[in-house]
Amino acid sequence: KQWYQRRVRDNCEIVRQCSVVFIAVKPHILPEVLKQVAPLLTPDHLLISVANMVTNQQMEEIIGKPIGVMRTLPNTPVKVRSGVVVAFPGTHCTLDQIQLCTTLMEPLGLFSILPSEHLIDVASGLCGSSPAFLFMMVDAMADAGVRMGLPRGVAVNLAAQTMEGSAKMVLQGNEHPIQLANNVCSPGGTTIEGVYRLHRAGFKGTIMDAVIGACEKTQGKEMRYNY
Repeated sequence: KQWYQRRVRDNCEIVRQCSVVFIAVKPHILPEVLKQVAPLLTPDHLLISVANMVTNQQMEEIIGKPIGVMRTLPNTPVKVRSGVVVAFPGTHCTLDQIQLCTTLMEPLGLFSILPSEHLIDVASGLCGSSPAFLFMMVDAMADAGVRMGLPRGVAVNLAAQTMEGSAKMVLQGNEHPIQLANNVCSPGGTTIEGVYRLHRAGFKGTIMDAVIGACEKTQGKEMRYNY
C-alpha cells in the first residue's frame, strides 16, 4: 500500500478530513486537544488514543457527546512491527469500530483487547516499560561477552538474537517458559551454574519488582522499596 502525508494547520482540520483520528499527545495535553475538536466530532468518528493514564470515561466526559473512543497502549517495538498493543473500547464504540481498530493495529505485532480497562495500567508496566528492562539485559549479556573476549558488536548481536529466538520458542511452542529453561540445564552443567547465580542474586524477584513498580507508578500508587 502507498501512504501519503498532508500538512495541516491545526487539529480541527484533521478531524474535518479524517473519520479515524489518532490522539497521540502527552496525557496533560490531551484534555485541551479534545476540547478543541469536540464540536466537530460526529458519530462517524473513531478516536484512538495512545495517551497513557487517561481513561475512556475521562475522554468521553471531555467530548460531551456519544463518540466512539478506543483507549490503546502500544510499546516501542511497534516501530519494527514486533510490538504489543493492548486496548479497551469506550462506551460508544461499535463492533465495526472495534474491528476497524483491530485491523489498523494488528500489523504492528500482537494486538489484544483486554477484558477490563484497568488492566491497561498493568500492561503498561508489563509491556510498555519492559522493553527498557530487556534492552538493559541485552547490554548486560553483551558486557559479559566483552569481558570474556568477544568484540562489542558481535556480543550485542549474539545477545539480541538469543533473546529474539528464545521469545519465539515461547510464542510458537506449548511449553512453559520454566520448562524451556530446564531443557537447557544439564546436570552439573554450565547453564545450571548460571541459573544458580541468578537465583542467588534474586533475579526473578528483581524483575517482578521492576514490573510491579512500573504498574503502580501508572496507577498513581505510592512506591514501595524493598531492599
